Amino acid sequence: MKRLSDKRKNWLDLKCDQDQRRSEQLARQQRHPKNSKNSLRNTTVIVSIPAKLVAELETHRLKLLDVVHQMSRALQNPRTRVKLDFSKVERMFPGGTLMLLALVQLHVELYPGRIKASCPPGSLPAQLLRHFGFGEALGIPLQGNSPRHPDVINWEYLTDEWADGAKVSALLGKYRELINAELPDDLYAVLTEGITNVRHWAYPTNCDVPHSMRRWWMFSRYVEPPKGGLGNLFIAIYDIGVGIPETLSAKLKLTEKVVEVVEKVTGSHHLDKTLLAQAVDHKRSSTGQTNRGKGLPEMKEFIQNTEGGRLYIVSGHAQYSCVPAENYSGAQKCHIAFPGTLILWSLPLKEKDEHHE
Repeated sequence: MKRLSDKRKNWLDLKCDQDQRRSEQLARQQRHPKNSKNSLRNTTVIVSIPAKLVAELETHRLKLLDVVHQMSRALQNPRTRVKLDFSKVERMFPGGTLMLLALVQLHVELYPGRIKASCPPGSLPAQLLRHFGFGEALGIPLQGNSPRHPDVINWEYLTDEWADGAKVSALLGKYRELINAELPDDLYAVLTEGITNVRHWAYPTNCDVPHSMRRWWMFSRYVEPPKGGLGNLFIAIYDIGVGIPETLSAKLKLTEKVVEVVEKVTGSHHLDKTLLAQAVDHKRSSTGQTNRGKGLPEMKEFIQNTEGGRLYIVSGHAQYSCVPAENYSGAQKCHIAFPGTLILWSLPLKEKDEHHE
C-alpha cells in the first residue's frame, strides 16, 4: 500500500513543476537541517485561490496552476498542512473550477487530513464544495453552506474511471426531462465519444499514471433560456493523462522523422500546437482503429453547426479554440505545460417548442 502511495506522489510531483519543487526543497533543507527545531514544527501554508476560476485564458489558467504548485510543494514536508483560502473568489467558471477541484481531490486522497479550505459562510465556493461532496473532507461545515443558490444547484458533477457512457446518458436524460430547452439529438453520441477517447489518448498502457488515478471528471451547468431568448449548456471534461500531443506523437507511424525534425527546429511548444491542431482538424485514429479518433473533429463540427457555440481544448503546451461567431478556429501555443487535457463546450439552447413535445 505504501508503495502505491509513493508512486502516486511521485507522478503528481512531475505534474507540478518538478525542477522548481526540487530546487526550493533543497534550499529549504539547507536553511533548516533535519535536526533543527524548525523541522519538527507543524506549520500551515495558506494558499489563496484567485478571484476568477478560468481555464480557457492562459493568464487565468497560470494562476490556477500556481495554486496547485504551491499546494504540492508545501505537502512535500510531512509536517506541513495546507489551507485553501476561497475568500477572494468572485466568479467560478466550469473549466477552471473543474480543473482545480479535480487536482485538489487528488491531493486530498494522497495527503488525507492535511488539506482544509476556508470560505466565507454561505458563499458560492462554500455551497459548491458541499454540493460536489468535497465540503466535509475540506472542513466546510454544512450549517449555513447547504447548496441553495441557482448558480450552484444547476451544476452537475461526474467522475469515473471507466468510459461506458452510462453516467453521461443518465445526466442528459435528466436534462431532457427537467429543463425547458431543446437538446440536440446527437449531443449524447458526441459526448460519450469524447469521454471514451480519454482511455485511448489520455492513459496509454505504458503511462506513469497509477491505475487508481486514471479517471475523468465532468462538469455541466444549465442556464434556462428566457422567454424568446437563448439559454446555455456548459460542459467541461478533464483528465490528468499524458495529453493529446504526446499521445498523438507516440502513435504516429509514417511521420516519426518529421515529428523529430519539427521538435528540433521549433521546440516542443510549437510541436504541441501542430499536433493538437492535427488531432482536432483531421479525422485520424491515433489508436489505429477505424472507428476511433473521431471524437475531437466531431466535437468541432458539432460546435460549428451550433449557432453561438464555443469549443476550447487545452493539452500540453497548446490550446485549440473554435469560436464560429468570431469566424475563428485554430491552435495556439502555451508557455506552461497543462497537466492532462481539458475540453470546454458552450452550447446555446433554445426554448422548447411546446407543439413538438
